[in-house]
Amino acid sequence: MSLQNYRDFSRDAWLLVVYSFISWLGGNMAWFIFPFYLKSLGFDYTGIGIVFSLSTLAQASILLFSGPLGTRIGYKRAVLLGVSLMFLGRLIQVLYPTIVMLTLGGVLIGIGLAFEGPSYMALLSGEVSDEKRHYLFSLSSAMGTIGSAVGLLLAGFLPRYLSYREVFALVLIIIPIRFVLVLFVKSVLANTEKRLNINKKLLLRIGRFALPSALIGLGAGVTIPYMGLYFNQRFGTSLESIGWLFALQQFIMGLGMFILPMIADRLGSVKTIVSFNGSASFLIAAMPFSPTFMVAAFIYTVRTILMNIVNPIWNSFMMSSFSKEERSTVMALNNLSWTATFGIGQYIGGRLFDFSLTWPFLITAFLYAISMLVFWGFFRDAETKGYKSPSA
Repeated sequence: MSLQNYRDFSRDAWLLVVYSFISWLGGNMAWFIFPFYLKSLGFDYTGIGIVFSLSTLAQASILLFSGPLGTRIGYKRAVLLGVSLMFLGRLIQVLYPTIVMLTLGGVLIGIGLAFEGPSYMALLSGEVSDEKRHYLFSLSSAMGTIGSAVGLLLAGFLPRYLSYREVFALVLIIIPIRFVLVLFVKSVLANTEKRLNINKKLLLRIGRFALPSALIGLGAGVTIPYMGLYFNQRFGTSLESIGWLFALQQFIMGLGMFILPMIADRLGSVKTIVSFNGSASFLIAAMPFSPTFMVAAFIYTVRTILMNIVNPIWNSFMMSSFSKEERSTVMALNNLSWTATFGIGQYIGGRLFDFSLTWPFLITAFLYAISMLVFWGFFRDAETKGYKSPSA
């Protein structure tokens, strides 16, 4: 295996990779600063959880049909529609910081994500052969993760000079760049049949991926949205230090994603996913017992890398199991399973963190572990190997 497998991608593939970098930069900048923005407005954990949950549940509701609709109107148009809705939602949250308008903006962002996410992955999937798909997915995720690190650094550093609201408003400059990049990409389904036959057999195949995703989403929702506030409340850590921590995770993970396809080529996709995510389950359980910020930061960094670095391998493995016309729907319904439970988890986590800084982590660890047992049970006999270079 060698890094030469990242060569020879199409112009549109590279445009989508740049899109991933810009998207994650702005998205994670907003993700980091938004809870502190809400805290500055007087919200407690429960109030923040409600705002988060309604946005996520709106996304989950639209994911019920955004996949087939993306296939019908074309993946490119679906991405452009999603980006436009996200811009409108962020604009409302900046201009009208009341509970009603913040929630409305969150709902629009959730709807936008429901259209953008699955169609983006389907668009990207159509730019490469099955044998090299996990390399393109890993490249896109790696660049997105590095973009995320840049966004987190900015979000942690800029509050020295700007208010939380002003930092949050900077995202409005970034979102239009995403729109322009997609305008130059050709639609994968431009010259193909756009009808999709959704039947019981297809739904059962999707369900094998959706169930472990749902368990992971529920576990993640309980703790991950509140990590910045957790570090700040328990250890008195500054926003700048938290930003550096999150950014370091993203930089390491971004570099690791270039290498992970080669590991998957040798171990196989299923074993790679189970071994990495399974290890992360034990680490998240140790988080609340960390005596210092440095210990907690180390555990959380390793956990985050192990849990998220395999996402492109998971997506590529899933995409290889379905046809081109099915992929947007598959991604949408799989995202639905994660998003719906993530939204529920956000509300549960908000309530739990108001009276305990320990139980949310233990619940997350349990759900992560169960998800990997289910995934292994479904796919242990369906192991796939990745692309083999001629010199391997």
